[in-house]
Amino acid sequence: MELKPNDLAAEWAAGRFRPVYYLFGEESAAKADAILKLKALFKPDDFNLREFSGDPNSEHPAIVSEALTLPVFADKRLVIVRSPRLPAEARAAFAAYLRSPSTTTTLVLLSEDRRPDKKDVLADAAARAGAICVFSPLTEEEAVERLLAEAKKAGKSLDPAAAAALTEQAGTDWGILSGELEKAVLFAGRSADIGMEAVSASMGLRKAADPWAFERLVSGRDLKACLLYLRDAFSGAKPEEVVFRSLAQARTAYLKQLKAKRMLKAGMPPGEIERALRIFYDRDFFARAQRVTEGRLRRDLRRLLEVETDLKSKAWLDAKIELEGVVVELCTPTARL
Repeated sequence: MELKPNDLAAEWAAGRFRPVYYLFGEESAAKADAILKLKALFKPDDFNLREFSGDPNSEHPAIVSEALTLPVFADKRLVIVRSPRLPAEARAAFAAYLRSPSTTTTLVLLSEDRRPDKKDVLADAAARAGAICVFSPLTEEEAVERLLAEAKKAGKSLDPAAAAALTEQAGTDWGILSGELEKAVLFAGRSADIGMEAVSASMGLRKAADPWAFERLVSGRDLKACLLYLRDAFSGAKPEEVVFRSLAQARTAYLKQLKAKRMLKAGMPPGEIERALRIFYDRDFFARAQRVTEGRLRRDLRRLLEVETDLKSKAWLDAKIELEGVVVELCTPTARL
């Protein structure tokens, strides 16, 4: 059986623990949080908790032995295997154990793979005996919503625009975002509200820094302004960080324009579109969107994805040069469709 992270948390909170859980996905912080919650709900003592993080090929006999051991003065045992890569020998041993797993043990396996492989015998055995769960990266919308919810839990009201700025600057990895939110909460002090000023200060941004600047510049096709912005952005920063953040911002800009054009055609009022697409502090958004065709936007989105794919698969490419090259192409009206 495959469960979503929320279903997994609800199952554990209800006191139900399966013989095995196999956790996949790139969101390592969310998986770590899940393990902490499981341990807190399980409340195992030193006799009934074992964690393994070494070589699975040498440790798998001990892991299976621990899983088969009866709990000591308790109803359940918890065995956690934190090895991100399980070699074939260990996978076969765990799959064999899961054909008839102990009913008094919960075995938790962690993987860095995005999703289980359909041919993976261990994933199949885990799904049959217990459950698998995929922790996928948050979308920008999900990250903003979670920031707002977590701020509320801390007794603060986070400005949605400030939450969007956090995701623009820090990405959507919850491990990073939660740390940035914690800093913003501390900076806000006794104030019940966390606005843009608190977020900018906590992230160490300049007062004049505008998290939507490049998004507006690239959507306006202003080549000179874009290249000047990138020159400043590359100063004192790691090129890869600037490049992938800028590519994401350009994609966001063109997706918003494409969606807005379609929403306008469907008769949606501009005010509703602004709220639906989270368009902040951009008075000229609709004017810029009107100047570009849907065909050109679709073409540019494809190019941005091609460049990002090339950079991730071809280590010899110069990330800075590739970004500047595609920006020139995006800002050139005569670029071929």
